[in-house]
Amino acid sequence: MAADTQLIKDRIDIAQLIGEYVTLKKAGANWKANCPFHNEKSPSFMVHSDKQIWHCFGCGKGGDIFTFIQEMEGLEFVEALKLLAKRAGVEIDTHKSEVNQSLRNRLLEINAAAAYFFHHFLLELPAAEIAREYLVRRELKKETLVDWQIGYSADQWELLTKYLIKKGFTYEDIVASGLAIKRDGADVASGRGFYDRFRGRVMFPISDVHGNCVGFTGRVLVETENSGGKYVNTPQTLLYDKSRVLYGLHKAKIEIKAKDLVVLVEGQMDVVACHQAGMKNVVAASGTALTLEQIKLIKRYTNNIAMAFDADAAGENAGKRGIDKALEAGMQIKVIQIPAGAGKDADECLKKNPAIWFQAVNDAKGIMDWYFSVTLRNIDLNNFQQKQKSSTILITEIARLPQLVERDEWIKKLSDTLRVDLQVLREEAKKITRVGAAQKPKPEVAIPVVAPIKLPTTPLERISNELWSLLIKFPEHFGTLHPELKPAYFKGTTYESLYETATSVYTSDNKVTLERLQVIYHPIDGSPTIDILLLRPYRDLETLNTIEAKNELQQLVHRMKEEWRKKRGSEIQQALALAERTKDQEQVSNLLSELQALQ
Repeated sequence: MAADTQLIKDRIDIAQLIGEYVTLKKAGANWKANCPFHNEKSPSFMVHSDKQIWHCFGCGKGGDIFTFIQEMEGLEFVEALKLLAKRAGVEIDTHKSEVNQSLRNRLLEINAAAAYFFHHFLLELPAAEIAREYLVRRELKKETLVDWQIGYSADQWELLTKYLIKKGFTYEDIVASGLAIKRDGADVASGRGFYDRFRGRVMFPISDVHGNCVGFTGRVLVETENSGGKYVNTPQTLLYDKSRVLYGLHKAKIEIKAKDLVVLVEGQMDVVACHQAGMKNVVAASGTALTLEQIKLIKRYTNNIAMAFDADAAGENAGKRGIDKALEAGMQIKVIQIPAGAGKDADECLKKNPAIWFQAVNDAKGIMDWYFSVTLRNIDLNNFQQKQKSSTILITEIARLPQLVERDEWIKKLSDTLRVDLQVLREEAKKITRVGAAQKPKPEVAIPVVAPIKLPTTPLERISNELWSLLIKFPEHFGTLHPELKPAYFKGTTYESLYETATSVYTSDNKVTLERLQVIYHPIDGSPTIDILLLRPYRDLETLNTIEAKNELQQLVHRMKEEWRKKRGSEIQQALALAERTKDQEQVSNLLSELQALQ
């Protein structure tokens, strides 16, 4: 197992992997970001590519690529191992049984096998001719079908289930994947009572952000009374939760990050058509309103969304339900409006005239501009009731904007547009905001479980923290500073053992080097390791030359000396008061001598 994990680490750049989840910025030899595991305003999350480690100095979490994926995706180690092995192109030769015994991994294997089955059925078997003809009419190229692994489920009751059983999967796991349905009284021994969920449908595999198939959407070709609706999705399973998946994100994420924009459309065909036409930063929420979990996924790659709704009331209403959450999460939102007669959705518009769709995306309106245009179209400004209704709708949306100045600017625009006194609208906005705040349920406070870490609590500890954050990067200055660095400064602190190690190295070698410290210093008392200290940023200074570092270190030593003098002076005063109360004259004399020397 150790050889497998090391090979995976060697093939995966930790900064590139973590950069798919958070926005990393260069910080000297390291990378920094706001921690994805706790809320913070200043970045304390650091990544070191050479060491293949990460650490947050705010919450204390840290580790390698495996621990990061475990924390971020909520996986067990063997699940993270399999995911990263696939990414690295490493065949796991050892502990296969341990990896495969995870239910999650078994379901991934089942979904992958089903996707292969559906896809090859579509491309190769005569019974799929009806599906091939349908997809030709939808103008999908063969390379697109292959790229998206689009398939077909034959209109038969048990075809897929029998195929999966022959591949060695169990009925229980096939049902758990959502691909089969179990009737009452079903018999595992005979296989009776189990039947395929998807029959007679074009199949769209749904993948997570890593490209693993977690579920399916099936589009019926011939609707009947018993066909079960135009679209059928995998039900909620251990792998598939529709509120946590965005169709096409695994293919779109790189382009989304490059363009700093995600285009959000209605359904799978819209996504596939856009990618086929060359617009690669497109995903779909698959007919559901945008959820907080989906917004979190998007925020890994961009804060900018261009949303396209179907050109009808239902499409607009579905879009609005997700906009509110996105606005409150600080997303910048625009709305794509397809011109009248150019198609009701992205797929239809692309078929009629691709240039119109591309232009519509470029011309997307800001969300409040769109709200104004939709709400105020056909309004009679002489009708008091219409003005009241429109102002209430728009002020409610304006109140969701996170910035006060932006809110006020839109209220001014509303005042000009409706010809209503500005102060009246401001009062109305305050009232709506108060009502909304009262009705809004209080969010549950998530208490993060973090690794224990000793954070600096006193001024002396904070200075010591700064000193070693810089000194470990410029250990050649330890010799110059050593005469002024007293053991008492570090007594009982996190850095006591490091000071003792550095002093031992200096006494032996007459100098201190990073390489020597890394060989000798291996704390077992919870103190930070050399690798963690190298990750720790020194204030906000990303680059310092050796002369600047020496000056900074000398100032820190001076501050440390003064702070220790104050601390020790306070301790002596307290001890002196006790000695005087107990009439211990010898102790009083000793303490007064020490206090005089200290001053």
